[in-house]
Order: sequence, then C-alpha cells, then structure tokens
Amino acid sequence: MSSPSEPVSPTADWHPALPADELPAGAIRAVEVAGRALVVVRQGDRYVVMDRWCPHQEGDLAAGRVLGGTLKCPLHGYMFSLDTGRGLNCRGYNARLHEAQVTDGMVEIRLRS
Repeated sequence: MSSPSEPVSPTADWHPALPADELPAGAIRAVEVAGRALVVVRQGDRYVVMDRWCPHQEGDLAAGRVLGGTLKCPLHGYMFSLDTGRGLNCRGYNARLHEAQVTDGMVEIRLRS
C-alpha cells in the first residue's frame, strides 16, 4: 500500500509524458515515465497522475473508469480519489499520486518516490 502524502523531492525532475491536447476531458491514458507505469487522467484543464497498477491486486487502472472525482479499478471496482489517491471503498489501499503540470502544451510529471 502506498501513502497518498509521500513527499516529492524539490530537486526531482519533470518528465514530459504526452501532448496535453491528445487527452480529452474524462479520458485515461497509460504512459511510462522513467521506467514507471502510470496513468494520466484529465479532468477539465486538470491532469491527475497515479501509478498504473491498483494497489489491491494490480488491476490495470488504465482500463478503469472515471466516475466524478474517482478512478474505478476494473478488477474489483475499488475507487480511488483523484484528489488524494485514497481508496474510498477499499479501506487501507491508496493509489500513489504524482505531480503534473502542463508546459508548452506538454503534460509533464514529477514522480513521487
């Protein structure tokens, strides 16, 4: 299980992940950044990044569904907050979130450890 509040090193690098305009609102996209499998979710103008594999039994969150402010795992229906990564119906399981920003039309990601 990962903690949604793990710090990001202030010296951690930003990694380009994908062009912002390639991801429509409400969509999920699997990406790999610095050898880490991640998903990027777009909510309006906001991009949320979390580890790709569900912390419960490694369901592929890229095949999940965005429901309001949550990402639902396709394997058992566990739901994770897009704001905090906290498991909402799976006590004790939290998805690791990473930082995202858009620079010059590119979604960039800064990884948590």
